[in-house]
Amino acid sequence: MTETTPATVQADQTIGEAFVAAAANGRVVTVVGTDGRPLGTVTDADVRRAVAAGKPLDAPVTAALRREPEVTQPPAAPPVGVLMVGGRGERLRPLTDKVPKPLLRVGGAAIVERLIRSFRLAGVDEVYLTVNYLADLFEERLGDGQALGVRLHYLREEQAMDTAGSLSLLPDLGRPLLVSNGDLVTTVDFAAMLEFHHYHRAAITVAGVQYAAKVPYGVLRTAEHHLLHIEEKPTTHQLVNAGMYVLSPEVLRYVPGDKPYKMTELIEDVLHDGLSVSVFPVLERWSDIGSKEEFERVLFEFAVEEES
Repeated sequence: MTETTPATVQADQTIGEAFVAAAANGRVVTVVGTDGRPLGTVTDADVRRAVAAGKPLDAPVTAALRREPEVTQPPAAPPVGVLMVGGRGERLRPLTDKVPKPLLRVGGAAIVERLIRSFRLAGVDEVYLTVNYLADLFEERLGDGQALGVRLHYLREEQAMDTAGSLSLLPDLGRPLLVSNGDLVTTVDFAAMLEFHHYHRAAITVAGVQYAAKVPYGVLRTAEHHLLHIEEKPTTHQLVNAGMYVLSPEVLRYVPGDKPYKMTELIEDVLHDGLSVSVFPVLERWSDIGSKEEFERVLFEFAVEEES
């Protein structure tokens, strides 16, 4: 690996290295050639678009090179945050018998508190929590949100409304929504996600994380009926739904007000009408705490980091 100055990467470095450098320097770095002359720039968004297009993080930085400056579309209004915290967290029982999953503590703070603080760093100062299971505990713990630097509102579901149905309980805000499952532990840059959404003028932006799955068999690589070679037990990589979204205000008209409704249904309905849905690859830490083993792993990671 070659030396990297704070806002510069060499043309022989990788898009992963460019992402790390950009994260520390206003989300943009200059790429220079062997003669020291600038070749162009690479932004946080350029790297994520390259990953969404199938480029690995060890691909050369020139795969994401931008020779013209990127012009972002500023949001017309500040975003509003929505955190879905109504689930029962069945897979973590008995831990969640008396404490809802988003209120479990990781590294000295509840999961939902971490998310609210991350929202705040992205310019969100008003957050709605959709509550159902053990709803009163959220208000007892978080209050009006003043200690977290936001105004908190609570939307009580009379019935379980699935992952998007409770959006019908929101008042008419006329502002973009930053929506997340309330049980995620992540260091994602929500401000970058909002910028990505506005740049692409998307109706919805879906965050995706890379998931690796090992095929336990030899895969036949073919051209028509001809075998080219056998690849033994390859690992495939897919972008999967990370449970975080940006919604433009107009998409809320799709959400029915009288029944459960999935976020995937909302996305499909929006796509069916020909509206744009963007994919924002998450290259930062992300975990949905889907099992006791995963929860213990995350707790261990934060404990080690705090001791070091």
